[in-house]
Amino acid sequence: MVQRPPKITSPKPAHGRRGVVAVILREERFLVIRRSQHVTAPGKLCFPGGGIEPGETEEQTLQREMLEELAIEVDPVRLLWRSTTPWGTKLAWWLADVPPAMQPDPDPSEVEEVFWMSRLELQDAEEILPSVPQFMRAWRTGKLSLPINW
Repeated sequence: MVQRPPKITSPKPAHGRRGVVAVILREERFLVIRRSQHVTAPGKLCFPGGGIEPGETEEQTLQREMLEELAIEVDPVRLLWRSTTPWGTKLAWWLADVPPAMQPDPDPSEVEEVFWMSRLELQDAEEILPSVPQFMRAWRTGKLSLPINW
């Protein structure tokens, strides 16, 4: 079992924040979480990720956040896309690999549920953060590439 690192807590500015998003695929399905009731946007579906702490690279943040939220070790593969949320958070979307035998073990303070969802399931999902349909649209229109076909 992977040991979660202690949580780093620091005040976050209301805008101008930076974060990473993990795009993890397994058999043409995306790893999707339902956010816990204890975080911003409770109950919403999204890809896992989190805020970049001072002094961290995007890759380090990706690895730390996946350990904290899901107790999984990831290998950052490549930057896929950049976006900005309506509230000003700049997101870096990273393709990440997870060993096939490793199963997410969600931290209930951050993640309520974990799903493996197909592209079609994501398109039809309700209660999803707006950044996910934006990501899917960018993929569909060729602004980013994934190791699976649209």
